[in-house]
Amino acid sequence: MRRQLLWLVYTLMVCATLGVQAQDFPTKTIRIINPFPGGPTDSFARLIASKLQAGLKQAVIVDAKAGAGGTIGVAAAAKAVPDGYTLLITSASTQIVQPVVRKSMPYDAEKDFVPIMATGGSASVVVVHPSLPVKNLRELIDYARANPEVVTYGSSGNGTALHLAGEVFASIAGVKLQHVPYKTAAQSMTDLLGGQVKMMFDSANNSSPQIKNGKVKGLAIMGAERLSVLPDVPSTTELGMPTMRFTNWLGVYAPAGTPADIVDRMIKILRPAMNDADMKEYFERSGMPPAPLFGQDMAQASRTQRNELADVIKRAGIPLLD
Repeated sequence: MRRQLLWLVYTLMVCATLGVQAQDFPTKTIRIINPFPGGPTDSFARLIASKLQAGLKQAVIVDAKAGAGGTIGVAAAAKAVPDGYTLLITSASTQIVQPVVRKSMPYDAEKDFVPIMATGGSASVVVVHPSLPVKNLRELIDYARANPEVVTYGSSGNGTALHLAGEVFASIAGVKLQHVPYKTAAQSMTDLLGGQVKMMFDSANNSSPQIKNGKVKGLAIMGAERLSVLPDVPSTTELGMPTMRFTNWLGVYAPAGTPADIVDRMIKILRPAMNDADMKEYFERSGMPPAPLFGQDMAQASRTQRNELADVIKRAGIPLLD
């Protein structure tokens, strides 16, 4: 009986301490782990950091942890102390794609994190180097069929969204491409510009400046509609290939166990901040619809997308990665 009373007192003390910590939060610098430095995730992370810093009146820094298709940074965030001082900004690559395409993962995308907010989905852009002798998507498919495993495409790593977008494209088009993984989308784009790889299935944020200056060619948007940032690039739906679609998004997470009032406070800061001019400009430039999701709405949407993607992979016969 005495042992039970002591345990009850201890539990109450811990709960009281956590309550004080949550009430006083924040008292030190907050760290946002970014597993994809140098690309669209990086600029988004810095925008989110500025919004949280202004709302919380505390320094917020971005900590780059690249490698293994983003899983190194995400695994580090999953293991962080759940006190609100470590956050994660990542993409559908690590939270939707990799848990579906890999046989094993160093974290559980659903159980190890508390969702805070996610952007709307942005369709991938089919981008090619000018040296590739094609002028449109149909010519690209015909060329790839006539030259199996000759056309190379770069990505931000095995199992990432950029990789799987290429697999979905190849499966639906009935072609064989050669995948070349990089650590980041920025490195992949550098080699595409140099002609070391011939294609990418990229984000509008990363590729639209290079398309507009003529350094690469945008052949199609893998979605239902054109993007306002790339009005001259047709969608796969209007080209008669409605099933050839792939979208990516960015999300903000806290480690599982982070006090609910801290998470709610961050949501209350970020929800109105999405209407700020710099955020609207980012969404426009990225081809993302200005319709972010928060908390449990984000969690439910992620479960649905994960299930849909698993079905696509199964029907397309895409093999799982080790």
